[in-house]
Amino acid sequence: MLNALTVDVEDWYMTNGLDIDPSEWHKYEDRVVRNTTRLLGLFDSYSVKGTFFILGCVAEKHPELVRDIAERGHEIGSHGYWHRLVTSQTLEQFRQDVRSSKEILERLAGRRVELYRAPSWSISRARYDALKILAEEGFACDSSMQPFQTPLSGISGAPKTPFSPVLDGEPLGIREFPPTVAELAGISMPFSGGFYLRAVPYPMVKWALNRVNRTRPGMIYIHPWEIDPAQPRAKTSAFIRTIQYYGLNGTEGKLKRLFRDFSFRPLGEIINGESFPPHRLYSPGAG
Repeated sequence: MLNALTVDVEDWYMTNGLDIDPSEWHKYEDRVVRNTTRLLGLFDSYSVKGTFFILGCVAEKHPELVRDIAERGHEIGSHGYWHRLVTSQTLEQFRQDVRSSKEILERLAGRRVELYRAPSWSISRARYDALKILAEEGFACDSSMQPFQTPLSGISGAPKTPFSPVLDGEPLGIREFPPTVAELAGISMPFSGGFYLRAVPYPMVKWALNRVNRTRPGMIYIHPWEIDPAQPRAKTSAFIRTIQYYGLNGTEGKLKRLFRDFSFRPLGEIINGESFPPHRLYSPGAG
């Protein structure tokens, strides 16, 4: 069973948990190039390819990084432009955000960009119309609907497996691939990326992905700053410190074990030719 390998290309100070305004970003140490390049070297050493969801602002500041990712044979996706939560934008602001990021990435990579992931999985019930905008802007697949709730985002009760969204009775012509969770005694267990991958012991990660692979491909997601234990520590709450910094020393080792134990490809290859079942979504207030 093949699994999708994905990377959200953003710098450590851009995370929504730290909530640092983009106007202040120039004050912080830029580490995204060195960390992403280190990830690329790790992927090369295990001969794995993945999908890199890149922020437009990172691409504009570091065009050589986008070209390097593309030249090494990885897939390019959009992570938006400013790493703003979709729920914090109007629909028109969202359209401009994804359009500008798509244009920059396609120019630098020299290929179409058809996959999108929202910052912090922030397409919510109140922003289902964002899926319609993504389809209109030329995206074929979205990976933004987290099927469990967190303080930042998520949709309780959303599908846990890939599907084709139908909004208010209208097929949108886009596919949705949510973050992978394992079912344990009727409870959804996140394990496949971010804080969850860092916090869950590797034997449990392996067990969970094997369990998912009985019926479908899974998806691993990481951020370049998660292999950087030496990154600066921002002043924030104890909760956010835990989410941001816990387990950084073990991320690279877990990736190496995953690469030895499982097979990975870019998300676009995983969904290519697959027919995902339709799932009806209803905007707030719809009948």
